[in-house]
Amino acid sequence: MVIPTPHTVTFPVTEGIFGVGRLATGLKALEGANQIGSWHVGHWIDHKHTAIRIQFDNDEDARVATLSLLV
Repeated sequence: MVIPTPHTVTFPVTEGIFGVGRLATGLKALEGANQIGSWHVGHWIDHKHTAIRIQFDNDEDARVATLSLLV
């Protein structure tokens, strides 16, 4: 059985954990509008919480989320 590798995007975050809440709100809105599928919070990239990794099920979802939330 082959398990697909999740597609990971690193999103910059300001204000640490509060910024992740805003990011999650944006991702939930995209998911609720059926623009992306499910997503999963990954790990912080450093101890200062300046960015976090988010895992998506496919490249298209990662691309849509990136374009929608980083532009």
